[in-house]
Amino acid sequence: MKKINLILLSLLLSISCKAQILDAYDVDVLIGEVNGAYYKDINNFRDQFVGTWVYSQGATQLTIMIQKRDNLTNFDGLNTFNEDVLIGEYRYVENGIEKINTLANINTNYGNDYDENSKHNLFGGMYLPFPNNYPRCNECAPNERRMEFSYSEPNYDGKGIANGHVVVRKFVENGVHKIKIWFYTSNQIVFVDSAGNPVDNPAPFKIPFGEYVLTKQ
Repeated sequence: MKKINLILLSLLLSISCKAQILDAYDVDVLIGEVNGAYYKDINNFRDQFVGTWVYSQGATQLTIMIQKRDNLTNFDGLNTFNEDVLIGEYRYVENGIEKINTLANINTNYGNDYDENSKHNLFGGMYLPFPNNYPRCNECAPNERRMEFSYSEPNYDGKGIANGHVVVRKFVENGVHKIKIWFYTSNQIVFVDSAGNPVDNPAPFKIPFGEYVLTKQ
């Protein structure tokens, strides 16, 4: 009888664990809603963005490297749960002059802690499910999904108000794998004095805001 009880307990635990694996990119799933759940990239949505991508225009070049990080442990103040994310680093050269380069950090191992891994300068777990989500994608199919990353720069002082974002769309053009990125800020506030002159504002990010098309290497 004891042996049977142990087998039943093992089966129940196995079923319970399986029931806690949720599709992180299901529009009906809210990340962090279920304590102890694993929000997994079940259908390998992230895989299309992984790799090294390069934009080149004359002497200006942007290189982005993206990797997967699986099963990271997160705590939102209420629930503890695990999720899959993407991380990235970049290099930007403008008119032949290197403005910023964080590529050496791409293989930095921060363990399986979500907050520690968010130290990477590109960090993304969320996605945009519809083309009309900002930034709007006019060329996207009706149900096409894009990945969203937070963007940061080493030693950057955003004054607590400047947040960078990178949205990525994967596509194939004439057999060549490419990504289009939208680089923008969600709340770059400008402070002015009584005369209307800007004062104590965050410095601009080293990579100019805008749209870029990068080719997979």
